Amino acid sequence: MRVLETCLYVHDLDEAEAFYVNVLGFQVFARLAGRHLFLRAQDAMLLLFDPRESVKPGSTPVHAGSVGGHVCFAMAPQEAETWHARLVAAGLSVTRYRWGERGESLYFHDPSGNLLELAPPRIWGL
Repeated sequence: MRVLETCLYVHDLDEAEAFYVNVLGFQVFARLAGRHLFLRAQDAMLLLFDPRESVKPGSTPVHAGSVGGHVCFAMAPQEAETWHARLVAAGLSVTRYRWGERGESLYFHDPSGNLLELAPPRIWGL
């Protein structure tokens, strides 16, 4: 079994779309203005919901949550410097954390304050 989709909650879907598409390179799969934005993350989906609207019945089941989540996206170990430079160029504050020989994580926040991480799968022995 693997994770097929994960959800984060954001304050502003347009701002989130610009960030996740332009900075992180995800592709828009579907959107419902004011309610949700679904992004393709290679072989998985990242679902972004406006928490004020996603608690109401709609075209998808009710999704109740709040801003303040965490997601780690996989990156190749040799991409750490490139990603660090790209994130800093986008105006983000990046914290680097070393997991010994398993690799290094880059931590930063999206515009809504969710904690995001880029790390090689080997930090988990994968």
